[in-house]
Amino acid sequence: MSMPLPAQAPAPTSVGELASDFDIDIFDSLDAATPAWRWLEARGVLTPYQRRDWIAAYLAAFSPAGRVQVLLLSHNGAPAALFPFHIVNRFGVRIAQTIGMPISNGDAPVFDPGFSDRLGVEALRAAFRRLPADLVNFHCVAPRIGGRDNPLLGFAHAPAPDHFYFNELAPGDIPYIEQALPHKRRTNIKRSQRRLSEGFGEVRLKAAQSEQEVRDLLAIFLDQRGRRFAAMGVENIFAQAEFRAFFERLAVESLSQPRPALRIHALYAGERVIATSLGAYGPSHYSQYINSTDDGEPSRFSLMGVTLSLLVDELRREGIVGLDMGLGDFDYKLDWTHKTVVYDIVIANSALGLFARPVLIGLRRGKRAIKQTPALWRAARAVQGLKLKLKRQK
Repeated sequence: MSMPLPAQAPAPTSVGELASDFDIDIFDSLDAATPAWRWLEARGVLTPYQRRDWIAAYLAAFSPAGRVQVLLLSHNGAPAALFPFHIVNRFGVRIAQTIGMPISNGDAPVFDPGFSDRLGVEALRAAFRRLPADLVNFHCVAPRIGGRDNPLLGFAHAPAPDHFYFNELAPGDIPYIEQALPHKRRTNIKRSQRRLSEGFGEVRLKAAQSEQEVRDLLAIFLDQRGRRFAAMGVENIFAQAEFRAFFERLAVESLSQPRPALRIHALYAGERVIATSLGAYGPSHYSQYINSTDDGEPSRFSLMGVTLSLLVDELRREGIVGLDMGLGDFDYKLDWTHKTVVYDIVIANSALGLFARPVLIGLRRGKRAIKQTPALWRAARAVQGLKLKLKRQK
């Protein structure tokens, strides 16, 4: 930024101030935007997927084509909202999308809640028009972030192809399953934990504490997840070199952080790792990004149920009040979270954008129709399985 950040953000003078009262800066690198970004991370509202560390690791590992444009709205020198954009070109249309969109669980600004009432459509549209883009595209926008309304929902929006699974973690000293789960489910989890302990050794949840543990647990995760995907007839995208580099870099860099950008937990039975959980943290939020379970003898028991039972209790002790299990409909998520509709937003930024907007909206609408129609989704999965089989035969 061109001026030093104030020790404390000034209060907005009125709810109805014009969009022009925001200063708008666009940075073409993460480093240039870092002071304002860190300011907002320390004081503001954000999801784990707009953390600077997450986005820096994504760019380093995946090297995506496109132009970095970090958009900052400030008021009297104080950062109000930040959008980390990537400008990509699709068939001659310049699209601004959140950096990391292809692998994230949703888009949101990083913003100071003191400016929530002023981050309306007028102010945001005026800022977006400064971008070298024909369209501004957001996917899977949640209605609320960190207990605050998501300012992006002021724009026209449509349900995204996938549902998002979220829950607020009620405080309490007793185990979460005793507080929140029905009798039958918590009995199953406790029985599983007891029998795992009897058959394989002490059951405990432990996070990676060193670089070597990060590498060892990632190898186990990739093996377990690969076996699961193979059984489903699905390609293991996490085995790609880019994902492996991304996970390792982010988990290692996060080892000393109280709220790590990525933490790897493992469920042990004796010395055997029988499940893993890779999760990203926000200021008071945990997002389970991906997990894996042993497909051998321990799989007779509720491995993810035991993992989440111990993990959620750990999170509550650490002061985490929000939990999500990402996108995608799986029944086990309903034990811990609630199905939530999230939204796609496409904003035209030019005459070409006005022409291209219905096309992009139509593509997302078609994807939702497939995913939310069981017969169509089964057919799509069958085609995916056939393509993977043919690929392996080459």
